[in-house]
Amino acid sequence: MAVLCATGLWAASLPGVDLGRMNDLGLVSVLPATIFAALAVLTISFCVVVNQPQAKLPILLVHVIALIVMIHATPAILYGTLRYSWAWKHVGIVDYIQRHGSVDPNITFLSAYHNWPGFFALSALFTEVAGFKSALSFAAWAPPFFNLLYLSALLLIFNTFTKDRRLIWLSVWFFFLANWVGQDYFSPQAMSYFLHLVILGVCLAWFKVTAPPSKQAIKQWLVFDWAATLFYRLVSRAAWSDAPRNVARPLQRAGLMFGIVLLFAVVVSSHQLTPFMTILAVTALVVFQICSARGLPLLMVVMTLTWIIYMAVAFLNGNLYWIVQSIGHAEANASSNLVNSSRVSPGLQFVSLMGRALTALVWGLALLGLVRRLRKGYLDLSCTLLAIAPVPMLASNSYGGEMLFRVYFFGLPFMVFFVASFLYPSPAAGTARRTIAVTALISGALLVCLCFAYYGKERMYYFTKDEVTAAEYLYTAAPSRSLLIDGTWNYPWAFHNYERYTYQSLAFEHNLSTGISQKQQQALLGHPAAVVAQMMGVKGYRAAYLIITRSQKADVDESGWLPLGSLDRIERALKQSSRFKVVLANHDATIFTLANTRQGSRK
Repeated sequence: MAVLCATGLWAASLPGVDLGRMNDLGLVSVLPATIFAALAVLTISFCVVVNQPQAKLPILLVHVIALIVMIHATPAILYGTLRYSWAWKHVGIVDYIQRHGSVDPNITFLSAYHNWPGFFALSALFTEVAGFKSALSFAAWAPPFFNLLYLSALLLIFNTFTKDRRLIWLSVWFFFLANWVGQDYFSPQAMSYFLHLVILGVCLAWFKVTAPPSKQAIKQWLVFDWAATLFYRLVSRAAWSDAPRNVARPLQRAGLMFGIVLLFAVVVSSHQLTPFMTILAVTALVVFQICSARGLPLLMVVMTLTWIIYMAVAFLNGNLYWIVQSIGHAEANASSNLVNSSRVSPGLQFVSLMGRALTALVWGLALLGLVRRLRKGYLDLSCTLLAIAPVPMLASNSYGGEMLFRVYFFGLPFMVFFVASFLYPSPAAGTARRTIAVTALISGALLVCLCFAYYGKERMYYFTKDEVTAAEYLYTAAPSRSLLIDGTWNYPWAFHNYERYTYQSLAFEHNLSTGISQKQQQALLGHPAAVVAQMMGVKGYRAAYLIITRSQKADVDESGWLPLGSLDRIERALKQSSRFKVVLANHDATIFTLANTRQGSRK
């Protein structure tokens, strides 16, 4: 009954949301109090239900599904357009495959996608089979879809750690309250993450070592007697678990191993980072005698290297330098994408703080939960290994400044298990009424942080229908070999015929990740018409267009790529200049071209 009340209250609240009033705190700034009340009702109800030793699985499942829908379907319902600019680019790769029936690894722009096309090929196949004209027909619903997939994989994994139903479902609940990184949109990493979890779940459920190796066997590869003794005690104690083991027959194991290899092949062909995360995790399980598939890590390494060397060589030719440059610089890789508070808006500073607070809360509670489990006699070696397995990736690469977030994301399922263990360290613990109150308190704190951290950049991530209309017009009107200039890349772009154009931004250098210099900023803001006219007048292009949108302005104002209000100033200057004409103007977007072109206008 509480779930029905919460979902009904949430659904009834959505029509009253005024997205036009959104400020730099994101979607939270315009959501009515009734939506937060619905989340509070759902949270309290779950905390009461999960504390019951004989809680029915359907009731727990409905609570978690309701949470996923409330958090992740809200933007899709409210916006009516695809959220996040990178998702539009992913739609563009699917569009390319639909039109050409293949990929071109030698395309320099978005080359990574053409060198790892697995996800896009599968998406193109689904689009064609389902009868959709474009992936835009379903891409907006990727976050709730992928999170529902994560739910199934998490249940598989957590059931290998414990048979305590309360601990399993509270771990699941905390995962969805702590998953603020936002890697669940229409993207290769969202699908690859799910497959990564499935692979780990199968290894833990059906390939667990039934008996630890003898001390004599360990001494064959550990030279020092003290090291062999310590390792033997560790794996022997870890072999004892309160979770039931699945004993697979030889034919079943062969089928499961074939499934693992097939899933990993999809991961290898779809994403650059996830294969290495999977290799680290599976290797840790094999080395510490938890997974019996001893040759699996080597096979995974061979598959990954084979793809990189033979299928992604075009990408390596143009990017090997910066990949090698960041190897071994763990501290720099970890901090390369942390927000510089001196450049961003106060709202974004607060959003960043909430993300860090959520991360710190999860890690802090996980440490306490680990200690409580140890005191109750549970080693949880497999969970501990999987929680820390992603950490070495910090020394490998900055991954465009996102490596720290990815390490958090891949370690999160195992961290939240220990967070839940803080409340239910053993089947006999956590029976007092105060456990419900503490669970609700922790859930509430995570939920508050999640709402700000996950929704905090929605003023940039949300694209109005007017912005989409302008982008669609641009890709319809611009002939092939045109130059498309924008304020920033934060708008619906590269989603159709993207390979026909050259892209440039006012706020970025050519690689779209490095801001322009102070000198370039001064020239642009001091003489915007002259600078833009020079950019658009470069010979070799059939036409040149500049698009400025509401979301680009939000990106500049919140992220500090240019001084506050810069795009508004540039837009006004171009409208007043006789060098330009407006070919499209609506409430949220303006498209300019040079006045001496023959392109007609549309307002």
